[in-house]
Amino acid sequence: MSASAIDELEPQVTHARGFAHPVTMLALLAACHFLVDTVAGTTSPIWPTLESYHHLDQGGLLWVYVTWSIATSFSQLLFGLWADRYHSRWLIWTGPLFGILCISSIGLVSSSLALAMLFVIGGLGIAAFHPEAAATAGALLPEQRSRAMAIFALCGYLGQAVGPYYSGIITDQLGPRGLVWGMAWGLPILFILFLGLRRVPVGASVPKANAPGKFNVQEQLPVIGVLLAVGALRILPALGVPLSLAYLLKSADASNAVIGAVQSAFMAGIGFGAMACAAFVKRAWERHVLWIFPLCATPFLAAIVLASDWTLVGLVGICGLLLGVTMPVYISYGQQLLPHGQRVASAITMGVSWGIGGAIVASLLWICLRNDSLPMIFGLFAIAALASSALCYFLPVPKLTEPH
Repeated sequence: MSASAIDELEPQVTHARGFAHPVTMLALLAACHFLVDTVAGTTSPIWPTLESYHHLDQGGLLWVYVTWSIATSFSQLLFGLWADRYHSRWLIWTGPLFGILCISSIGLVSSSLALAMLFVIGGLGIAAFHPEAAATAGALLPEQRSRAMAIFALCGYLGQAVGPYYSGIITDQLGPRGLVWGMAWGLPILFILFLGLRRVPVGASVPKANAPGKFNVQEQLPVIGVLLAVGALRILPALGVPLSLAYLLKSADASNAVIGAVQSAFMAGIGFGAMACAAFVKRAWERHVLWIFPLCATPFLAAIVLASDWTLVGLVGICGLLLGVTMPVYISYGQQLLPHGQRVASAITMGVSWGIGGAIVASLLWICLRNDSLPMIFGLFAIAALASSALCYFLPVPKLTEPH
């Protein structure tokens, strides 16, 4: 297929002066992704603390964690379907607004039901941002899609690394109510980003109306199924290691600051992995990267439970690094496999797979807590990474490749 025909499948970008320059726009989107995931990451170390704050038994808020996971993940598919049909540029800044307001308020409520509502609304705001922003980021540099997605994803992972550390320190000093300070710095930053993002090229917001073919969910179910299976299994350790470490370290009387620091080391590893992907991974290597690095992460995941102190920090950092290299490639690969539904592909790879993984993590964690066998969960994460690597064999090769 010719390059001109392939271009018809891409969301077209109309370049204008100022903020419409593609590199500048990518930087703004990446900065907004950093902000959104920093806010989302503030929840990571405080689940055990929230349970004590609400006078609940250990694991008593895992149902809220599941609602949070569903809100931030499964709803991305709905937002992606919407955005693939209508102009939805406004989601890029209204989503983060709801996320900041709600997540910063979780320490101000006194009932677990109100807490769940804040998590749901905030999670929907965070979910609304991702499909539109990811598809726009990829469309800004269509000839270097994996690199653009690596930069976009990198800033998200760095945000997830900063969020737990910040949250751990502030909640140790002020309790969960201290998270309200997130509005003081988050809203001004969002406003500054809004001034630039409101001029995002219109063409980057929706696919061309006359693009050949339409996205048909039923026809793509086999591809979607494999993408979800590979992604959910890969997400199990990415989501499960930080959450499980929170309970494991809390049982050893670690402070929220220590828990947040260890979680941040893991997420920083994922961020550096995404950075390595942007710098070194070539398109011809993508399919190999998808299975090799999760395979390499397997023994390190299994060994987490044996480590302590700085050895634990180093080990979780290595695990994050090995898992992080594959994340941008997985998102880009999904967009290439579903060229007519790239926002849906972004929602699947950045949202739905995370939701499925999050629900499985919560279930495994609840079982392990009830049976006093929490260390066993890290072996299960290792098995999930191994299975994810094996399932990559069934991923099809994209029929259409973008021009170099």
